[in-house]
Amino acid sequence: MIGVDPSKRRTARRVGTVAAVVLLAVVLAAAAWLARPDRGVAASAAPPDVGALEEMQRGLVWIAETVEPSVVFIEAEQKAAEQAAEEEPEEEQIPEEDLPDLWRRFFGPGLPMPRLPQPRPQPRIPTVGQGSGVIIDSAGYILTNNHVVGNSAKVRVYLEDGGAYPAEVVGTDPLTDLAVIKVEPKGPLTAARLGDAETLKPGMWAIAVGYPFGGSGSGYGPGGGRFDMPQRYEPTLTVGVVSATDRQLISDIPGRPFRHLIQTDAPINPGSSGGPLVNTRAEVVGINQAIFTSAPFRGNIGVGFAIPINLHTREVIRKLKSGEAVVRGQLGVLVKELTPALRGVYGANNGVFVDSIQPDSPAAKAGLKPEDIIVSFNGKKVTSSDEFVTTVQGTKPGTVATIEVLRAGSPESLKVTVGAYTAEVAEKKPAAAERAKLGLSVEELPEDAAREIGVPGGVQVRSVNPLGDGARAGLQAGDVIVKINRETIKDLTDYERVVAKLSKGDAVVIRAWRRRSGSITTFEIDSLSE
Repeated sequence: MIGVDPSKRRTARRVGTVAAVVLLAVVLAAAAWLARPDRGVAASAAPPDVGALEEMQRGLVWIAETVEPSVVFIEAEQKAAEQAAEEEPEEEQIPEEDLPDLWRRFFGPGLPMPRLPQPRPQPRIPTVGQGSGVIIDSAGYILTNNHVVGNSAKVRVYLEDGGAYPAEVVGTDPLTDLAVIKVEPKGPLTAARLGDAETLKPGMWAIAVGYPFGGSGSGYGPGGGRFDMPQRYEPTLTVGVVSATDRQLISDIPGRPFRHLIQTDAPINPGSSGGPLVNTRAEVVGINQAIFTSAPFRGNIGVGFAIPINLHTREVIRKLKSGEAVVRGQLGVLVKELTPALRGVYGANNGVFVDSIQPDSPAAKAGLKPEDIIVSFNGKKVTSSDEFVTTVQGTKPGTVATIEVLRAGSPESLKVTVGAYTAEVAEKKPAAAERAKLGLSVEELPEDAAREIGVPGGVQVRSVNPLGDGARAGLQAGDVIVKINRETIKDLTDYERVVAKLSKGDAVVIRAWRRRSGSITTFEIDSLSE
């Protein structure tokens, strides 16, 4: 047996231990290197509890599956102005003395000048409006906007399954911008449930359903490269919240704004008008109506409006569906809120200020005068113009009501017989001259302002109806209109004269100076809708 020096044995053990430690470190480093995530990929964290998110997702899918079968795409062909094609005039022999010298020199005096072909005037092509609607009765009744189907010659409805049907306009109401149309389906349709907008509060979920940009000619329909035909009849769903309630927008009817609207940031775009705004129970709580947008773009910027479904609009819908006229109470008076200045000058603590009175109206017959302060109506204290108008509209025509007014600081009591306000009455009402035809309210530009911006004159846009043609063209308050269809606009007389010649379906080109750019810009309306 060969002996080994103990010191050498200890050295060998130390070397072996160090080698083992190094080997273990190498193994652990290799394992860590192999287990490292790929470069650029975040390391996985422990999965969170996504149950709430998945539950919300399932809820939105359920809403889509519940509501979308009730949402339809609408094409409304507007009535076209009749314009018969003229017969081609006969060939005329041009007198020799009228022949141009060059023609006579080359071809002699006996050969007549050729007549250039004259284009035949063609019948004006009807414009086709597009929008959305929601089925409210399985028998084929569909709720939409008045501005989608009003004054239509033909209406066609496309269902989610691709079925197409001609539709009849059963009833329209310009004051709420609601309309009911009807199709004759082959079988029962899927009707949506109507909810109650009075329960809505800012922050609640709002889901908009409709057909944005959904049709030919919009650049997004068939041939426009965005939707193919099968997808054209598939509504889209967008999600947001109720931004505010009780909003108000001006309308084309002077003194009759759209009231109590729902504001939402759920994206609403052209083509979505008339579609439903629904809550988390898949109930229709509003009908999408309008958006505020930013020129030159026409898309959604997060500010949309919907007509609320409540007791008042349910009654309007019921009457429209049955073909009844929607009749409201009216006095024929324009009122405005009491500002601090009016309160101080007229000595009133509450009420509304009478700005003007329509001739031969119930208010005029009752002795109401401009500058009166209406402080109560039929025993109810008046606190705002919105409340006053709503109260009068809700009063049955023929009712004799008592109005308490403050006149020149002294209280007076008047009796007034409430009149009937219908769409026909609204149409007969004097319309702020023809200034509202483009959806614009304008005022004359002062001479010093014209000199300042370097134009010979013009009219300044005071306000823009968001549903009007002017808004769709991109015009804004503050713009100064200097030309319309090549005709110079120096004052209100020029403006009214030129606008009076415009007809529905006309193309309109407007030249307007804009302060932000400091230059004159062109705004185009392809087809006038008003």
